[in-house]
Amino acid sequence: MIYTAEELFKLRLPADADLSNDEVGALLLRAGNTILDITGRTEIPSQLMDVQAELALIYYNRKGTEGEKKRAEGEITMDFTAGIPEDIIMRLKNYPRKVGVLSAAD
Repeated sequence: MIYTAEELFKLRLPADADLSNDEVGALLLRAGNTILDITGRTEIPSQLMDVQAELALIYYNRKGTEGEKKRAEGEITMDFTAGIPEDIIMRLKNYPRKVGVLSAAD
């Protein structure tokens, strides 16, 4: 079965997540733009829909912790990872940046 990035994202959200369609769209847009920035493409390949959903989920989970590296509350300490996880970077490396393409007439 083929899923859209939105369907995959919604499947991975916690059951108590209460996001509007606009919030879902904004998270997917941010994730999609990240993928396009890294790959230099104008469209996200269908093979990267799950990566877009995963990035959107990461951005959702980071809500409210932007800019934090560590948080301590009582005896509980949380460390935050900045940037994009290495497993996602490895997937995106399979789609190298596109550069100008020369035609045979050039």
